[in-house]
Amino acid sequence: MEYIDKTNPNVKQNAHNILKKFIDEQWQNDTNRYVNLAYEYFDKVEFCELLLKEQNHYCCYCMKHILNKETTIEHIIPNKAKKESIYSDYKIYGDIESNVFLWQGNMSSKINLPPFPHILAYENLVASCNGSIPKEGNAKCCNNKRGSEKIIPVFYIANAKEEFEYDVSGIIICDKKYYDTISCLALEHQTLQLFRRCWLNLPSRYDALDVIDAGKDKELREQIVDDMDFSKISVRDRETIRTEPYWNSFMNYFWFYLYKQDKGI
Repeated sequence: MEYIDKTNPNVKQNAHNILKKFIDEQWQNDTNRYVNLAYEYFDKVEFCELLLKEQNHYCCYCMKHILNKETTIEHIIPNKAKKESIYSDYKIYGDIESNVFLWQGNMSSKINLPPFPHILAYENLVASCNGSIPKEGNAKCCNNKRGSEKIIPVFYIANAKEEFEYDVSGIIICDKKYYDTISCLALEHQTLQLFRRCWLNLPSRYDALDVIDAGKDKELREQIVDDMDFSKISVRDRETIRTEPYWNSFMNYFWFYLYKQDKGI
C-alpha cells in the first residue's frame, strides 16, 4: 500500500484547471443553472492520465500496475452520496475537507471554485484497477468490488507503508480497524494472496524483468516456477501460477518485488 499525496501544487493546479473548465462549460446563463454537471458527462481521458501518472500507474488498492484501458476512477466519497453524514465520514482524510463539498445536484447558484463538488473533485478521485482477477474466469476486487460501501481510504494514510505489511505467505498484516476495508475490497482474495506470495518468494537469481519476459517465454516461466521454494510455494500454487491467464496477471503485480527489495525479504 502506498500513500497518495494530493498536495503537490503543480498536479493539483493542473487537475483544478481541468475541472474548472468542465464545470464552467456546464453553466447556462439563459437558465441561470448548471446543465449536465455530472460525472458521466465529464471527459475523463486526460484526468485519468493525470491520476495514473500521480500514482506511478499503480492501483490505489491492490498495487497492480495498470494502463488506461484497465483503469477505473474511484470516488472516495461515493459518486451517489447524498447525505452530509457520508461526507463527514471521509472529510478527515487527505485534502478532502478544504477542497471538496457534497454536490446535491439541485444547486442553482454558480459555484465559486474551489472547493469542488465531490462527484468530480480531484481530491476525491484516485485511480483503481478494473477489479478483474483470474479465478476460473474472473473475480472482482478493489473499486468494482467496493461499490459505494463505507471504507477507510487507506492510500490517504501518510505512513501507509508501515500500517500495511505483507507476510511471505501473501497475507496482509495490519491493525484490525482496517479489516472491514480489506474485506470490502477483497484484498485478501486467494488469487491476490497467491500473486503476493510468489513475488515475495521469488528466487534471488530472478528479477521483475525476468518475470515479465516469462510472459512470452514459456521455457523461462517453467524454470522460474521450478526454482521456487517448495516449502513456500505449493505444488498447487505452481500449477496455477504457470498458466497463461494467471501469469499474465501476476506479472503486473511487480510492486511486490520492489516491496521485497525494500524490506530485504
